[in-house]
Amino acid sequence: MPVRVWGLSTVAIVALVTTAYAQQPKVSDKDYIAKAIMAAPEAITKGAAIVAMENGGTMRTLQKGTNGFTCMVIPDGTPMCTDQGGMEWMHALMGHTTPPAKAGFMYMLNGDTGAANTDPYAQGPKPDNHWVKTGPHVMVLGPVVKTMVGYPRTADPDPSQPYVMWPGTPYEHLMIPVK
Repeated sequence: MPVRVWGLSTVAIVALVTTAYAQQPKVSDKDYIAKAIMAAPEAITKGAAIVAMENGGTMRTLQKGTNGFTCMVIPDGTPMCTDQGGMEWMHALMGHTTPPAKAGFMYMLNGDTGAANTDPYAQGPKPDNHWVKTGPHVMVLGPVVKTMVGYPRTADPDPSQPYVMWPGTPYEHLMIPVK
């Protein structure tokens, strides 16, 4: 049964994954959950909501959450878990609106497939978009990152060290690699 997950935040997830939904291989709920929980420590995932995109853009809850985190597998196959602040930040990113005035936290302990470091909306690696791929990491999201000093804010960071992604944009966030 399709359900809504946090009202407007669901819209962000729909925008994020609808385009690539048809390209994702279909897996059993058990396999999907196993992949989604690779994003964060068990202490987080055992109490997190786990959601999956359905055909047509609706979200289906596979595991009801109790701790404020939501985990999913984004269309490129990357598992991620984020708190409510992170969901709101994602909604702002996808809606091209101002991010919330609060912090969010996201786990991507399985790494990512890469993104342009200077343009939040770039599609695919190109010579001029400073594509960067980061291994296992966590992210601090929200305007608090603009006040953090000492972290590189460069187009071509070293992804093995903490750095600010999308520097100078409203969506800059701190990437913190973990081992």
